[in-house]
Amino acid sequence: MSLASLLVGISASVPVQEAFAQAPAAAAQQAAAPSQGDGGPLSAQIQDVQVLGAEAAAQKLQEQVLIKTPRSGTVVTDKVIEEQQIETVTDISRRVPGYRPNLVQPRQSRMTIRGAGIAAASAGTGSPSDTGYIVDNVYWSFAGFQWGEFVDLSSVEVLYGPTGTAGTKNTNVGSIIMHTQLPSFVPKTTLRTSYSNYNHIRQTINSTGPLIDDALAYRLAFYLDKGDGWIRDARSGTTYLDTNRLGVHFQLFGVGDGWSDRLSLTYNGSNEQNGYLTAAIGDTSLVYANGTRPAQTYFQRVQQRLGKPIWTIDPNTPYRAAMNRNPTHVGMASNELNVAVGDYIFTSITAGGFGSFKNYASQDDQLLNIGSDDMDTFGWQVSQEFRLSSPKEQELEWTVGTFTYWEFLQDRMHHSTFGYDAPKWYNDPAAIPGNISWWLNKAGDIQQAAFGQATWHATEQFDLTFGLRDSWDLRYSSNKFRPTYNYYVPVSIAEQDRALAYHASYGWSDSGGATKGHNAVIGIINPKYQVNENVQIYALIGRGDKQPAVNTQNTPNYRRDSKTLSVTPLGWKPAFNKAETSWDYEIGAKTNWFDGALISNVNLYWNDLYDFQIGQSQVQTLADGATITVAYLGNAPHVRLRGVEFVEQWRPFDGLTFNLSGAYTEARFVSYAEAPTPEDWAFSGGPATMSLSNTRINQLPKWQINGGYSYERSIGNVFAGVGDWGNQPITAFTYLNASWFDKSQLTHPRSIVQYWQPDYVMLDAGLGLKTSDNKYSLTLWGKNLFDNRPWRSISLGSSTSPTNVGISTQGPRTFGVTSSITF
Repeated sequence: MSLASLLVGISASVPVQEAFAQAPAAAAQQAAAPSQGDGGPLSAQIQDVQVLGAEAAAQKLQEQVLIKTPRSGTVVTDKVIEEQQIETVTDISRRVPGYRPNLVQPRQSRMTIRGAGIAAASAGTGSPSDTGYIVDNVYWSFAGFQWGEFVDLSSVEVLYGPTGTAGTKNTNVGSIIMHTQLPSFVPKTTLRTSYSNYNHIRQTINSTGPLIDDALAYRLAFYLDKGDGWIRDARSGTTYLDTNRLGVHFQLFGVGDGWSDRLSLTYNGSNEQNGYLTAAIGDTSLVYANGTRPAQTYFQRVQQRLGKPIWTIDPNTPYRAAMNRNPTHVGMASNELNVAVGDYIFTSITAGGFGSFKNYASQDDQLLNIGSDDMDTFGWQVSQEFRLSSPKEQELEWTVGTFTYWEFLQDRMHHSTFGYDAPKWYNDPAAIPGNISWWLNKAGDIQQAAFGQATWHATEQFDLTFGLRDSWDLRYSSNKFRPTYNYYVPVSIAEQDRALAYHASYGWSDSGGATKGHNAVIGIINPKYQVNENVQIYALIGRGDKQPAVNTQNTPNYRRDSKTLSVTPLGWKPAFNKAETSWDYEIGAKTNWFDGALISNVNLYWNDLYDFQIGQSQVQTLADGATITVAYLGNAPHVRLRGVEFVEQWRPFDGLTFNLSGAYTEARFVSYAEAPTPEDWAFSGGPATMSLSNTRINQLPKWQINGGYSYERSIGNVFAGVGDWGNQPITAFTYLNASWFDKSQLTHPRSIVQYWQPDYVMLDAGLGLKTSDNKYSLTLWGKNLFDNRPWRSISLGSSTSPTNVGISTQGPRTFGVTSSITF
């Protein structure tokens, strides 16, 4: 057996949620075929690792996940990615039910599967999601490393359930996994150009070939993406949520006698006005639960204190005093070495990355200049994984290894800068324009883990997979607040510090450094029974354990006196929250009929999460008996996720494929007695906390159902004589994908007045022509053809803010044309 065949065996024999952690690049991306020679088990000839292209590898992975692997999961292949213009994780979410990218901006985006994650509003640098993000076997934790676009994907895989017993970093509910194309020893270069509305142009180049015959190959993928935003400022004419990105991915792939090595270098950069995330839709509409209203509405306060007009309540036509671009730079490097040691495979995966994320986006609406709320974030990550895997096609197959991980994240926040309207707005002459409440936050994580997983082929029909992982994490946290003052004004430094602490949240203070250790034990039991060649049933019991998060809301507490505008320091919020434990129970069936032409998968799950990490409130009692309420990143005692996922695929004949998939998600607080109160209960004398026990988690649709088709048919040499390309037979193709999102509750479940985002459909479609050799193609396409722009959130406002909504991150209706040339 060749090395390549051994590698394929690894990826084909373990549960799919762990396969990404074991399958080396050569197997996972090239689906290598057995050697045609007699090289024996150490043979690693070129024909072993470069037989099938990326498309065939993706189809093989899809077949593995949908038919063979005893776990819930799905795969989006490179053919779908290329032909249907899938460029971001938002596009992926329209093909994968239950996956929500929550893409807002690099610092706070948190992907979720089955509704489990951390809300963006409370997601700081030290709070990773329950959902893992994997690129070519490397786990990337911080949201900023997930920023960018797709340019050379072989496939996208979404896997459900706790992971970690076969490698990488542990996650509690699943992972989204990106497989990029492996360098090829067959020279090929593809140029793709897209034009669409909003002056949008996207250019990609993907080139591969040998550097040293039969020994070293390269791949270089590059993209440049520029376009106007779809929200235009009525005063300045600039557009928000624009596109201004570029990226490059360079790889080297070497093979020799019994080894392969893959080096990957990636850069993603952007410089966009992507901070327009909330917008006013009206004056303060808040009515407290006791029937009272705020003493003054936002519009009244603007008129009374500033004497300025209200310019807009149209979220698509803002009037902003200032908006700046948010430069982002991300660099990632990884190296995967696979060596045959007898019949075993030794794997070493080394990775590191750096990111710089500068957010200058938050400025006042209505041409006011009260203050900004900006930040700079810097992140570093390094990981090292070693694995040893047994031969495949044995009665007992196993993988063991170690994982070492280091992460350091730093915020340098401009929280907050007083604008020139601040003294009048706050009725406080000490709110000096230009004064800044600087927040210097640090968060770190060191993990050392050992893991092992085995599959026992008890009979020809029954397999049992079991795995165990032990991880030790050491978390670090520190917070400093270092305001800047103005020394040339007739206001003392003490008064300026007091004004910053009262109005801009924080004055001069220092929490010092804090650490917290945690030992996590993760395990899975995953039996599979092959009823016959068409039907497989499986079950899963899994225990996940997520380390404590750094509470980046670990800020000073103050008691504020509204009459004197004075502040009294009251210590600090907790530096860390508790670890989160997951118990997951699943049962499912996978069936395929007519040689795989009809596939039907159904999975039922019940997932209990204890000490679920979430933003919350806490009441603190002072020495004099008074109480204050503080907000921070804490824990809900018990959250339950349960639901059903299904994937259906039918190919009635070659060229036509129908797809239907869906997810029902019941995410509920089982026990959460001291949850934050809704805004309409925040009246004087009202409750500081409120029970959310036995309520559904809001801002999450119960149902998402995707359906569509793809169809292609040869129409012959219809362009014969036009040119060399016209002499090729032409294939016409068309596709349609509709994703229906059920209505979702935007307000707190205990609010007196409820607001719901109605259900909506995101419809993508296209048609095109391509030559039979795939060297030339032309596609006309459209995304979000119904132009649905769902709100993400709603706030009823207060005396200091209007009624506002979270702007859609799905994007507007777009339509365009894409051409592709391969030579």
